[in-house]
Amino acid sequence: MSQDGLSLSWAPPNARRRRITFEPWPSEGWERIEEEQHGDEWQIVSREIVTDVDLEAPAAIMQGSQSWLGP
Repeated sequence: MSQDGLSLSWAPPNARRRRITFEPWPSEGWERIEEEQHGDEWQIVSREIVTDVDLEAPAAIMQGSQSWLGP
């Protein structure tokens, strides 16, 4: 993931870990990349160019069962 990218990963029950990454696209918008974890590697499941990305979250950082409040 690039320094300007955004990534979200999760582990569904009884399935492989998944990840969605948004990378800035050179001309306009973002590239959305969906991946699935196979051992130590991530394999691309799908990808597309999107024109806009919004992220809504409370002022906190969550990782697993731990969380930290933001400013």
